[in-house]
Amino acid sequence: MNKKPLQELLPSLRSGPDGESSWFDWLTDPLPKRFMLPATGLLIMGLDWLLFSEEAASFGLLIPFTSVVGFLAGSIGTYLLQTRHGLDSKPAACLKGLLAGILVGIPFPLAGTLAGGAILASSGLAGLRWRFLKGQFSSPAKSPKAAAK
Repeated sequence: MNKKPLQELLPSLRSGPDGESSWFDWLTDPLPKRFMLPATGLLIMGLDWLLFSEEAASFGLLIPFTSVVGFLAGSIGTYLLQTRHGLDSKPAACLKGLLAGILVGIPFPLAGTLAGGAILASSGLAGLRWRFLKGQFSSPAKSPKAAAK
């Protein structure tokens, strides 16, 4: 009658010498339900803003060049982040890299901004929730900072 709720696997606790994980860990630690890492979302948004925010100054003459550079940088960067930190298989990381490259290569800054923001919202907020809960339920006696107080 009483069903136990499904338990969600949590990531391993990689923590530094002070018992807290760093912001880099939050950006690159894979969680079970993440499609892409928050670092990948930041990469897509950053490249999009960097490459296409100043197109008005060149009267659109550099759009073919910046689209190709954006596609290559988005694809390669996403592939490397997803294989090294996201622990994705090479074919899955290649498909995610292709998707990110297309989103960055579209010569409108809004496309990458929306996609990067959606990736950050879907994957990054779960990581922030985990960091908050980990800090809330960790014992203060185990922390070196708490022992010094």
